[in-house]
Amino acid sequence: METVSIILNFLLASGLVGTLLFFRAKRRQEVAQADSAEISNTEQVVKIQAEHITRLDGRVEKLEEKVDKLEVIIDRKDSEIDRKQTIIRQAYKCEVSNEKCPVLIKYAEVEKRRKEQNHE
Repeated sequence: METVSIILNFLLASGLVGTLLFFRAKRRQEVAQADSAEISNTEQVVKIQAEHITRLDGRVEKLEEKVDKLEVIIDRKDSEIDRKQTIIRQAYKCEVSNEKCPVLIKYAEVEKRRKEQNHE
């Protein structure tokens, strides 16, 4: 019995039992703090990424507007090229000289009016 008493006195006096009893609680607390810090860091990363996404969305919208404008310009140029190709084909078929060709004369008049309208 003395041996058991000595062992119990040693364990209780050395704090080993207290350490073993409170070790799990302390470990849970440290894990909870680490998880909390990790969640906080993740929230900050998500916030920063959301700001970047918002900024990039704005840039994408501006680029989409520019693309739309360029598409309109390209469509105009394509129709102008088609029109000029038609005029060239008709003028090529014309049997009179270029100076008297009604197709080229009409084209010159239309172009002159268009230039005057653009300058006004």
